[in-house]
Amino acid sequence: MFKFFKISPAKPSLCQLDHLFGQTISNLGVPEQIAYCKRLIESSRYHLTHSCSKKEIPYLKELIDAADRELQLLCDR
Repeated sequence: MFKFFKISPAKPSLCQLDHLFGQTISNLGVPEQIAYCKRLIESSRYHLTHSCSKKEIPYLKELIDAADRELQLLCDR
């Protein structure tokens, strides 16, 4: 029989989701990028649990995921 593999869609990077990071923060040093990602994750989690509409939930979750991936890349340098 045939085996079908489900290919998951590519996840957007933090540069694609957050224009401030893409245009400005990514040009700064690694410590500043790490600090920005940590603050972005904290603030996004806060908004997710306290004051966001159902419409914003998928975006915030995607933003947290992208910031976490970027943070892992920065810490591995």
